[in-house]
Amino acid sequence: MLAELKVSNLALIRNLTLSFGPGANILTGETGAGKSILAGALGLIRGAKASSDLVRAGEEEARVQALFHLERPEDFSDLLSEMGLEATDEIIIQRVIGANGRSKIYLNGSFINLNKLAALGEELLAVSSQHDQQSLVREAKQLDFLDVYGGHQELLAKMNQAHRDRETLETAIADLENEVNLGSEKRELLEYQLKEIQKAAPKLGEDQELMDLKLTAKSTGKLTKILSEALELMSGARGTGLSAQIDRLEGLVGRLSALDERFTPFSETASQAAALISDLSEDLYRMSKDLGPGPQELEDLEERLSLLAKLKRKYGPTLEEVIEKGQANQNLLARLDSAAFELNKLNKSLNQAISLAQEAALALRASREKAALSLAENLTQTLKVLGFPKLTMKIQVSPLEGPGPDPDQKPGQAPRRPVGQVAGAKGADLVSFLFCPNPGEGLKPLSKIASGGELSRMMLALKIAQEPRSDQSLVFDEIDSGLSGQTAEAVALKMTELCSRQQVLVITHLPQMASLPGRHFLVAKSPDQSGDRTETTITELDRDLRELELARMLDGAQPSPEALALSRRLLDHGAK
Repeated sequence: MLAELKVSNLALIRNLTLSFGPGANILTGETGAGKSILAGALGLIRGAKASSDLVRAGEEEARVQALFHLERPEDFSDLLSEMGLEATDEIIIQRVIGANGRSKIYLNGSFINLNKLAALGEELLAVSSQHDQQSLVREAKQLDFLDVYGGHQELLAKMNQAHRDRETLETAIADLENEVNLGSEKRELLEYQLKEIQKAAPKLGEDQELMDLKLTAKSTGKLTKILSEALELMSGARGTGLSAQIDRLEGLVGRLSALDERFTPFSETASQAAALISDLSEDLYRMSKDLGPGPQELEDLEERLSLLAKLKRKYGPTLEEVIEKGQANQNLLARLDSAAFELNKLNKSLNQAISLAQEAALALRASREKAALSLAENLTQTLKVLGFPKLTMKIQVSPLEGPGPDPDQKPGQAPRRPVGQVAGAKGADLVSFLFCPNPGEGLKPLSKIASGGELSRMMLALKIAQEPRSDQSLVFDEIDSGLSGQTAEAVALKMTELCSRQQVLVITHLPQMASLPGRHFLVAKSPDQSGDRTETTITELDRDLRELELARMLDGAQPSPEALALSRRLLDHGAK
């Protein structure tokens, strides 16, 4: 339950702390005093969107903090674990709204986003306001009320999963069919492109390597020319080269040394010179082979670069993208080849998913029909006490019909798609609350006949019918609007029954409702300490002050002795 609420710099509220107890917590005050601001503060805790307009003029930020005490923290363990938190017996939620438009949300000191707060806030606070009353006329809301009453959480979870599975498969089939249709039209083009790329067989980074070789070849052109001249000098033509000349010289000096020993050292020198020239010739020849591509190789290199450039223009602009294009075409063509098999497989899965969705929808419908009978009887009994003694009520569960044809449709039947294909996340049903407050008028939808006062009593009856959640606080924001007399007293008695089993916060204008046993808070508006600004204050009332407040609600700002006596009787009656 909500144990404490702190609010600072929110609209007209400067600073306040409220402690709430189990059972009834009543909030009253004159119109415009600030009860709506307090309701707005509770809405922020529940996950409502924040606006910088809420920040009190002249302040940098507004803060709202709520402390909840949990009797069954394990009920929140799954939800909190999704937020990275452990379930404890206390939950502290804080909203900080900056005047600059920035907002922060804290859960037990950790940052969370608005979606997570909304999910948790709905479990901690159930708010019923005049706006919610009007939502009762919508069939979608009536469906939600029936599901809450029937305890359909598990059935709805199965239905939602079956619906998601069916949608996923339908999307996959549609995508594959589009791909097949597109691919069939372009198959020849895809095959031509793939053949062109595969024939060239480009390698990643090949273009850059060839460019580097080309640059190297151009930079070694001068070296090649000089080296060619050197080699020509070495070999010459018809034995005129340096190597041949040295060989002949070595032979002549050898003949001299054979005739005269004085030429022997010269013979050794000639032999060494011949060996050096031979080594030099071999080294220069080897270098000529290692300098880079020759003319033919350079021509081949240019041709390869030209081919790669053409591919890049068509499928690039990079060689990597050319290679990826070839792989993509190959994958798509393979997918087209196996598409028939894949589509058949997906369609079988879809039929199975539709069957599961149909089973889930029919199970949900059966449970709804059973819950509808029980809830209608429950509401009828409660509403008779609340001023509808001749009430007739029915909750109608109708199958949702789709626009598509049913292949098994019999002649003369209205077109209707199979349940599994019609079903959405919440099943395949329409729920309508049919209501007849007076005999002879016939059952009609709430939207056709219900007034604001009737809707408020219907909302209270629904809350009473629902299984109470021990840690959830109910907030009734002026849902008793338009009620008076015996009806107001009957509503107050039923509210007392609700407060006996659950914490309830009641913002009300009715003295009968304000006399409920519990805590009573007065919301008032007055000048602040400076006298220059207005602020809203909220004060808990004791018994004497409650009598005065009830008398004011009965008879105005200056209540008569009769009004004071009546307020005492109301409080005594409420206490009983």
